[in-house]
Amino acid sequence: IDVSAQKVPVALLKHRICVVPVRGPSVSVCWGGGDSAMKITLRYEEADEKELHMTLRLTLPKKYQTGPSKDVVKLFADHYNKKHVEHPLDAAVLHLKVVGGNHLELGAKMEDFVASGDECYLLGGEVLIGSEPLAKRVPASAPAPRAPVAVAAAAAAVGAKAEKGKLRCKRFGCNKHFDPDAEPQEECVHHKAAPVFHETAKWWSCCTEKKAYDWEQFMKIPGCQKGTHSENADDQGKRYLGGSDLRGDCAPVRLDADAPRDPRHKLGDMRRGLIAIGVDGDLFDKVWGKLAAESGGDIDKVVTTFATRFGALLDNPQ
Repeated sequence: IDVSAQKVPVALLKHRICVVPVRGPSVSVCWGGGDSAMKITLRYEEADEKELHMTLRLTLPKKYQTGPSKDVVKLFADHYNKKHVEHPLDAAVLHLKVVGGNHLELGAKMEDFVASGDECYLLGGEVLIGSEPLAKRVPASAPAPRAPVAVAAAAAAVGAKAEKGKLRCKRFGCNKHFDPDAEPQEECVHHKAAPVFHETAKWWSCCTEKKAYDWEQFMKIPGCQKGTHSENADDQGKRYLGGSDLRGDCAPVRLDADAPRDPRHKLGDMRRGLIAIGVDGDLFDKVWGKLAAESGGDIDKVVTTFATRFGALLDNPQ
């Protein structure tokens, strides 16, 4: 980045600044540096158009680690709005959701609930925290491993920290850690499609008959697919669905979509076309009105008469 051409906060100028290209419309940016820096990935995919999605890989300075999550949301929104001036984000209505964990309240301190390497989505709507309070992470200086941000049931299922050499499965509803080199591979029970978060209800789009209204019960919905663990989630499409997706799937279908077009609309199109090439609109109205009277008010016959006469003239110009 050319710092002289960008409005970069003065507090960030002493940190490492870099831009990493990412395929597609997403952008990846790093701010900060140092041994105590927190490296996280932020993703925004709430918009229906893929070109409005964005991914930022951030190395957060200390002030953001010890500050509330709303500061990180604002940092993301400010960068996003510079890229998408016509579609700005309102940081006040967004919050963070840690992948494999829970939703963070705007006042939650980042270092208490997010660890370096975590991936978070920016979501709108309510902050879903489940029936248990959010489990805080143990500070990095403590010898004990840090627990992921989740309710008690999710924390027990995922584990406190992946063992060395293990990866986290990114299949829907799994999030377990696995050894990719182990033989035989452990069976993975997961969901086929993305979760749906709509108002207070939560369910998996592949298991629509099973809905939950708190996070703990949602995480207990058993998977509908069996296979092997995978660290690659790129082939699964959107990671979650919301109200806009439901409205698209449930959009009303016109029952008259295949019905013949109203002849009055055809006459209207013809009138606009003739006016565009210099024909007097009043004259056209007078002619089609006379034809309608001769045909007993049958507008279809008027349209057919026009089509026949214009077609003859175009086929046999004089």
